[in-house]
Amino acid sequence: MSLQLARYLKDFSEPRRPQSPFLHDGAFARSASLAEEPAFDLSASEPEIDVEAEREQAFAAGRAEAEAELSARHRAEIEGLRSAHAAEIDALRDRLERHALSVIAERFRSMTDTLADLVASQAANVLAPVLDEVLSEKAIADLAAAIRAGLPEGDGVVVTVKGPSNLFEQLKLQFEDGAPVFRHLEADDLDLVAEFGDAVLVTRMAAWADTVRRVLA
Repeated sequence: MSLQLARYLKDFSEPRRPQSPFLHDGAFARSASLAEEPAFDLSASEPEIDVEAEREQAFAAGRAEAEAELSARHRAEIEGLRSAHAAEIDALRDRLERHALSVIAERFRSMTDTLADLVASQAANVLAPVLDEVLSEKAIADLAAAIRAGLPEGDGVVVTVKGPSNLFEQLKLQFEDGAPVFRHLEADDLDLVAEFGDAVLVTRMAAWADTVRRVLA
């Protein structure tokens, strides 16, 4: 092989002779130190794991999270119940207030009607005798005027009057001078009936009194 080819093909050159470790003290020392060093312990890089402690820690964390979630849900439910209860109370209060107003209005109307009836009844009781007296005075005055107008001329005419004696006495007071001859017949009636000749005159006090009582009632 030529020298030029040997330079380019170093792998095919003559191999070097290996050196013995006993030839150099330093090399021997390094080999001895390497032999004395212990082998690399793989277990030293992986710390021991306490599975029970990890399990308890995970359980405690899960329990705390579940309790927090349940507590929040419970508070939300309580708040919802409070809101619903408050709404029901407001609705019940409104219904009771409207019912109370209706009852008060009805009682007020009933009291007003009762008071009006009582006042009307008392007024009727007070006014009835007064009106009866006024009506009787007017009826007696009208009857006296009708008797005067209907009496024939001359003396000796007898006027027969039927009715209560108190009304008859009031009728006679209407004739001061030139009174006719009266003959009274007692009767349980409110009206006076005067008869002379063919004439019959009747007061309308009973009908008037009945009309007044119906109006006052």
